[in-house]
Amino acid sequence: MLIRIRIILQHLTDGQRVTAGQMARLLDVSQRTIARDFDYMMNSLDLPIKYEFVLKSYILDGPLPSIFSVSRDGNGKLDGVAMSAKKKAKADESYK
Repeated sequence: MLIRIRIILQHLTDGQRVTAGQMARLLDVSQRTIARDFDYMMNSLDLPIKYEFVLKSYILDGPLPSIFSVSRDGNGKLDGVAMSAKKKAKADESYK
């Protein structure tokens, strides 16, 4: 679960709109699992994530507490976990 949350947060901090369907395909889990992850992040961790009903997507609605910041190396590159998820997402898109 922590890796899923970290990857979701990376997408949100990059300014992307995120849907449960996108994340479910990227992380090879069900949409319901991702919905539970968002519920946990919003209600238990009290992260500033907002669901936009019109666009049916989640967005970041404020700064994340520093404990949840997604690490990058000194050159601004993503860490290994986030980088591998991005590579998988690009591969999935090019496959379509």
